[in-house]
Amino acid sequence: MIESTTEVVVRYNETDKMGIVHHSQYVIYFELARTHFIRESGISYRKVEEEGLMMPVLGVEAHYHSPAFYDDTLIVKTKIAAYDSIRMKFNYKIYRKTDRKLLADGSSEHCWTDLSLRPVSIRRKNPELHQLIVEAAGKAED
Repeated sequence: MIESTTEVVVRYNETDKMGIVHHSQYVIYFELARTHFIRESGISYRKVEEEGLMMPVLGVEAHYHSPAFYDDTLIVKTKIAAYDSIRMKFNYKIYRKTDRKLLADGSSEHCWTDLSLRPVSIRRKNPELHQLIVEAAGKAED
């Protein structure tokens, strides 16, 4: 896969009094895009959770370049920036569809854990899932 594209239409409740998307919404757009990326990679996050694996957020970073407005259609490009079988980092770029202007970019870091939130190596715990992630990241098996 290497990169996924997700479209989001800005809803009125996501904007402030000036009609500009509130900065907190970008983290939600990152999450929507990450979930879409995972699904497109052939991974059922629901099934992964049912197997007792979680992927909590360790950190999020966002950089704002230009505002998005009510009713803009946004394009979110998502890719895996790093993966070591325990930790994953996703990178995001958000563009306005009409003019392809970069509005924001950022990243989120995650750690695979069991239900008690202890770190887990996906390579050992679920080799099939590990291989899907490696393929989605577009890198050779290490």
